[in-house]
Amino acid sequence: MSTETPNQPDQNRRSDLHWYMGGVSAYFFSGGVQTVLFPWLLVFVLNESAALTGVAQMFAMLPMLILGLFGGATADRKELRRYLMRLQLAAGLAPIALAALYILGYLSYEVLIGYAIVLAALGAFTMPARDSLLNRVANSSLGGNIQQAVSMATGAQFMSQVVGLLVGGLATVVGAVPLMAAQSASLIVAAITTMRLPKAPPSVTHAPHEDRPSQLSQIREGIDIVWQNEDLRSVILMMFFAGILYIGVFMVLFPILIRDIYGGDSFEIAFINICFFGGIGVSSMVQTRLRPIKRQGRAIMLAMCSGSIMMVFVHFHPPLWAVFTLALCWGLSSGVSMSQSRAIVQIAAVDSHRARVLSVFQLGMMGGGPIGAFGAGFVIEALGPLNAVLVPSSCMVVLWLLIFFFTNMWKIEAGTGQAN
Repeated sequence: MSTETPNQPDQNRRSDLHWYMGGVSAYFFSGGVQTVLFPWLLVFVLNESAALTGVAQMFAMLPMLILGLFGGATADRKELRRYLMRLQLAAGLAPIALAALYILGYLSYEVLIGYAIVLAALGAFTMPARDSLLNRVANSSLGGNIQQAVSMATGAQFMSQVVGLLVGGLATVVGAVPLMAAQSASLIVAAITTMRLPKAPPSVTHAPHEDRPSQLSQIREGIDIVWQNEDLRSVILMMFFAGILYIGVFMVLFPILIRDIYGGDSFEIAFINICFFGGIGVSSMVQTRLRPIKRQGRAIMLAMCSGSIMMVFVHFHPPLWAVFTLALCWGLSSGVSMSQSRAIVQIAAVDSHRARVLSVFQLGMMGGGPIGAFGAGFVIEALGPLNAVLVPSSCMVVLWLLIFFFTNMWKIEAGTGQAN
């Protein structure tokens, strides 16, 4: 006789959500450590210039631009649980390899770039697979409440990044090798938690003798879906250009600002990231407790304004505690724009093309980063860190007006599937 209680299926479905969030947390803990450790090695250990730091950060993000769409097309054809587990295990080997080179005295600018490219290339395949898996977990655990699931995942992502940032801030005290070991261990934990999820069969299947479409044709399908949907097109264009203006600047300008203007070290780099990513995490978690935002497009556009305002204040060389406060406020608003944009895309994407559509969205979010990072380093060298912050602020005003007048972004509402 079965011993299963009536509540056991619900408990099992809830445990799936917990294992998924555990995997997200472990994966992004490693990302938090990387966010501090990589620029610290560049700026403080190798003592590179702003221009070379920008080039290195560009290479660290470039694989997402080149491989992200292939990652989405591949994920739609894979059993997601085992596929994601293998990607995370492979990523766990990269920090161990870098630690070995560091111990042997072979750390160099070129080695760091190679390491960043490998880790980012694996991330380009990992992210669409993980995001596609979220939809299935949400359907089984939260009754299909995608907006809540996205906010929970975003909150878990950034709160775990904060813990990783705290650990990364110890680089000056404990050295690089223990932090690389922590990265590797957390990625292995992410793989283990992923394996506790139920199997997730491919969303795209073909008969044994049926010709399988090429990845390029599948990528084209994903791009066509996004381009033909006015809501998706508006959101992804906004996020792409915001990535050029914000992500690259954040990854390059803040480490240089900390070193050259405020005389800080790894702790200050970590703390400014903690303020920013912690703000995103808090904002995302608060959204899970509130009623779903109805006017999602309006919320995204208003949140985007805050980044420009924060950077203008940084230009006036406030005390360091004020810079931390500005980063926190920027993170709180960014949590709104990131959660709501992901929710729009999750809701609009159909199951058979979900990973491909999400990879286009991820390309929109992160694809602008390499362009921004490359340009930011040279802008900082030409104008200085305090004046350089005014360039993306001014450009964002122009972008905001173009998006407002020439797209339907301002009119996008939750659950409509189209602008109202």
